[in-house]
Amino acid sequence: MRFLRLEFAAWWELLPALIACWAIHYFYVRHVRRAAGVASRFSRLSRRSGWVREVTVLALCLAAAGALVVALLRPQALLAERLPEYERQDLIIMLDRSASMRAHDVKPSRFSRATLEIQNFLQNKPDAIDRVGLVGFADASLILSYLTNDVDTVSFYLDWINRDPQTLLGTDIGAALKSAREVALKDNRKSRKLFLLVSDGEDFGDELAKQLAVFRNDGYRVNCIGIGSDNDVPVPILDPDGRETFLKDNDGKVVRTKFEEKTLRQIAADTGGRYVRSSTGGELAKGIEDIVKGERRIQGWRTTTEYRDLYPAGLGVAAAAGAILWLLL
Repeated sequence: MRFLRLEFAAWWELLPALIACWAIHYFYVRHVRRAAGVASRFSRLSRRSGWVREVTVLALCLAAAGALVVALLRPQALLAERLPEYERQDLIIMLDRSASMRAHDVKPSRFSRATLEIQNFLQNKPDAIDRVGLVGFADASLILSYLTNDVDTVSFYLDWINRDPQTLLGTDIGAALKSAREVALKDNRKSRKLFLLVSDGEDFGDELAKQLAVFRNDGYRVNCIGIGSDNDVPVPILDPDGRETFLKDNDGKVVRTKFEEKTLRQIAADTGGRYVRSSTGGELAKGIEDIVKGERRIQGWRTTTEYRDLYPAGLGVAAAAGAILWLLL
């Protein structure tokens, strides 16, 4: 325990002064009662208060004044806290860029909401996540960022692909897994790699089964977040003038898409990862956080000591005593 403002210690003299004032008042009232000449059988009825109430008032005054003085002294207590130390991890994000991710069943779109929530997570990423890599994919995959500590770089690429007007048809999740594994293998650090796949679940590639076998053999787990509602919605595209229209097939019919959960569940189950569903986009950030927390491994413990201010407790006691005193008076 220590006190930061010892110059206020002289205010303790307020307490004897309060006791003296109370004693003068108490004995003066007793003297006046004796001098009033009230018959003994009426004396109790004539009293406004008894000695119990007077002592209670004194105790409350002393408690309020003492608590205020303690708060003025700024007391601090030295507290020790035992905190876990988590294994450092690198996060590799695979983000679906296919045309179906532009659907508006999630506002403003599946893809825009996914990039926004990923950026929010990166700006507040937990300490256990060291570096971040980014892979974008549709019918082919592209490594946008190798593992880096600079989350602003990853955020820049997320902004860039979000504003990219071109329509990317097809989805090859196997190609995304292959590129993500390439990111992990090109890193010379031995930190544990955490893989996160964000997609609406469609897959038209032929490499998924092979890549899942490779991931299982390497001991890598793939966590999946599926984004999209259960509604059958049209696939938006931009025409040459930059106006949004809808993708049509060879017969002129509007192409529609629907969220597919089966593939994502299979990927997570086959590799021992976790699957999270986001039907509105609002669950995506928490899903990423839960996945990251679920992958943490405690390496050890450390003990920290720090001084904590106790003056708020003194102010609280003073306020409570003052409130009770106000009710009594």
